[in-house]
Amino acid sequence: MESIFPIECEIPSLKIAVELLPKTYSLEEHLVHLEHLDEQCRDVAIKNKAHKKRIKTQYDKVVCPQNLSEGDLVLVYDQDKDALGVGKFKYMWYGPFIVKHVLKKGAYELIDFEGNKLTEPKNGLYLKK
Repeated sequence: MESIFPIECEIPSLKIAVELLPKTYSLEEHLVHLEHLDEQCRDVAIKNKAHKKRIKTQYDKVVCPQNLSEGDLVLVYDQDKDALGVGKFKYMWYGPFIVKHVLKKGAYELIDFEGNKLTEPKNGLYLKK
């Protein structure tokens, strides 16, 4: 008689399954495979964590964050002209501006020489000292 549930639902332990049902070699292999899945998941998680650490280290080697302070003069990258085909003799930077406030996560509030504040804070990636 074929059971409706898989053997791992009916019999919780591999040892009990071998004792009760001696002719269940394929089911034993399946249970052993299920037990090894936890170990494989743990190994994969450790390898994934190590990979992310290597990627972060490589990224930190290449990317240098802007260290601007209040009062520095900066140019702002013109993102409107970033599309292809705007012409190679067009200015891609405008300014200069003065850094008024240093905000969190690399954002800066800028003002021009007349004291007019820009509408939005600018990311440090789009500023040049």
